[in-house]
Amino acid sequence: MLIESLKLRDFRNYGELEMSPHPGINILFGQNGSGKTNLLEAVHYCALGRSHRTSQDREVVRKGAEMAAVGVQLRKNGVRTDVQVKLTPGEIRKKAIFVDRKRASRLSELMGHVQCVIFSPEDLMLVKEGPSIRRRYLDMMLSQLSTSYFTALQQYQKALDQRNAMLREAKKGQRLDHVMLDAFEEAMAIPCGTIIPLRRRMVQHTAFVAGEKYESISGRPHEVFSMTYDCCMADTEDIVSFAKDAWKKSRQEDVLKGSTSFGVHREDIALTLNEREMKVFASQGQIRTAALSMKLAQLEVFRGETGEAPILLLDDVMSELDMTRRTHLLEEIHGVQTFITCTDESDLDGCKERRSYQVSMSRDGYARLRENSSGEDFAAYQDSLDDLDFD
Repeated sequence: MLIESLKLRDFRNYGELEMSPHPGINILFGQNGSGKTNLLEAVHYCALGRSHRTSQDREVVRKGAEMAAVGVQLRKNGVRTDVQVKLTPGEIRKKAIFVDRKRASRLSELMGHVQCVIFSPEDLMLVKEGPSIRRRYLDMMLSQLSTSYFTALQQYQKALDQRNAMLREAKKGQRLDHVMLDAFEEAMAIPCGTIIPLRRRMVQHTAFVAGEKYESISGRPHEVFSMTYDCCMADTEDIVSFAKDAWKKSRQEDVLKGSTSFGVHREDIALTLNEREMKVFASQGQIRTAALSMKLAQLEVFRGETGEAPILLLDDVMSELDMTRRTHLLEEIHGVQTFITCTDESDLDGCKERRSYQVSMSRDGYARLRENSSGEDFAAYQDSLDDLDFD
C-alpha cells in the first residue's frame, strides 16, 4: 500500500498543502508545535474517519475556517483509490466521507481502504495504563480489517449508551422499564456474537507475533512476553444468551452504579512477562520493548491479512527509544511506507530510502512544509493531486 499524494485544506494549522510522499520513509522534522503531527493525523482521518488525538472533529478545523478537508490517493494491490474526508462543524451532517468521488452513506464504508498503524509516545503506556488503551489498540486493528467488527462495535456502543441512560435515570428514582431494558440488552448481545470471536482470534494471532518480536528486540530468550485476551465470559459459553442473562441479573447492581458493569466495554488484554503482570513488575526498558513489540506485531498482522503492508505513522517515538530499539525498529519498517515526526533529523541517520521535510510555522501561524532532502528517486504521479477535488 502506497500513498501517492496527500492533500489538506484548512486542517489544523495548514491552509493548503499538497505533497507526494516517498514510498519509503518520510521524515517530518521541526520544532514542537509546528504542525508535524497534524500530517499524521490527516492520514489517520483517511484510514479511520477520526483523529487519534481528539474525539472532537471541530478541533481540527483551522481557526476562522468553515470546513476542513483531507484526502489521499493511494495504490493498493495495483489499484488506485481516492479517499477524502470533509469536516463541516456548522452543518447538520458534520462529516462527509468520499471513496473514489462517491459519498459514503456510513462510516463503515471507509474502513479497509487506507490501513495504518500509528505509534506515538502515548502508546508506550500500553502496558502501564488501564484497559481502555489496550481495547483501543485492539479495536483500531480489527476495525480496519473487518467491516462487520466495526459495525458491531458501533451497534453495541449505541445500545450501551441507551442502557446507561436508563440506569442513570433509575438511580435518580425513575421507575425502571424492564421491557425497554430487554430491548437494549438484546441490541447489545447480538453484536457481542461478532465482537468476541474476532477479538479472541486477533489477540491469539497478535500475541504469537508480539512474543517473537519481543525476543528479537530484547535479545533475551529467557524473557517470555505474553498477551492474553481477558474476555468477559468463558470460551464455552453461548455468547448472546450468556450476555443477556448477565445483564438481567446485574440490573439492580447497575442501577446503584448508574452504569453497565458487564460487557465487552470492560474487557482487557493481560500482558505478562514470564507469567508475571508487567504493569506491576516490568522495568521501563521491558515496558518499552513490549509496547514496540505490540505495534510491530500489528504491522505484521496487517501484512499477513491483506498481503500488503499498511502505512506506518511514527509520532515522535525515536527520542523515547534507546539505540538498540531504534535500530530494530528501522530494520522492521524496511519496505513499509512510513511517516516519522521528530525534532532532530539526525535521529534517523540510519534510514536509506527516505525523504526529509522541514516543518515550520509562518508569522501568521500557518504551517509550512519544505523538502530538505529528496532521498532516492521514485516514479512521480503528476496527475494525482489534481484528482483530489475539495470543492
